[in-house]
Amino acid sequence: MRLPAFTALALILPSLAAAHTRVNRLISILETGAPAVGVWTGATAAPRISKVLATSDVDFIVADVEHEVYDFPTLRGFLLEIQDFSRRYRSEPREAPTVLVKLAHRAGWDPRYEIAETLKVGPAMGVWIPFVESAAELELAISAVRRAETSGLGGLNVPRELREPWPQNPKGELFVVAMIESAKGVENAREIVNVPGLGAIEPVHLPEANTKAIVAMCKEKGVYLATEAAPEDVAARIAEGYRLIHLGWDFNLLRRELDGRIEKTRAIFGKR
Repeated sequence: MRLPAFTALALILPSLAAAHTRVNRLISILETGAPAVGVWTGATAAPRISKVLATSDVDFIVADVEHEVYDFPTLRGFLLEIQDFSRRYRSEPREAPTVLVKLAHRAGWDPRYEIAETLKVGPAMGVWIPFVESAAELELAISAVRRAETSGLGGLNVPRELREPWPQNPKGELFVVAMIESAKGVENAREIVNVPGLGAIEPVHLPEANTKAIVAMCKEKGVYLATEAAPEDVAARIAEGYRLIHLGWDFNLLRRELDGRIEKTRAIFGKR
């Protein structure tokens, strides 16, 4: 007897899940259709910040080495700390936040060595690429992500066939975000959005009309959208189609919280 389609699917899905346990928490969330919440950090050399991030409830962390002194051993320490602190200090078991590394590479440079080393030194689960200005640049970067070595120096240790960009490969564990932030990137946006292996686009520093056009292209192609948003703006950004929502830099969040507490404290006894 032939089973109804939904019954057959219900029987198949558990076996697929058993065969492939997802290690990338960000992808797990996006697969459900839900938005993911993240934060940026430039403090890869600060273990106390690593502990705060690892034990927080963020879904992903962008380790920004574009604006940091780039040092692979320091990056390795940060990646391993996120995993270790998440395991040891969380009150309940949960996957560690996904770490995507924002490359120091900018448009016009060959990023392949940087990407290969970044994905090898520790459990990074993808890259966030600034100043993408052409499809050719993005294709070069994705070629380095695909089949990247992830088993050296405490890396992800995922099987070779899973070292692929998602969602192009439904079982892939690596994720690629491209930033369009220049007039040339806008000019080539449609070609960039159509590059196989791309996971998400973040349009930044652009006129509103250009941003809206890129958002429409991504929605048409099924490419995820990333943006920074304050909590009061998140609902509007989600309604626009954004699914990777980051709250900004950790040091800005710390500064705002500290300034707020200082202001409240001074109000008790009067400002000096």
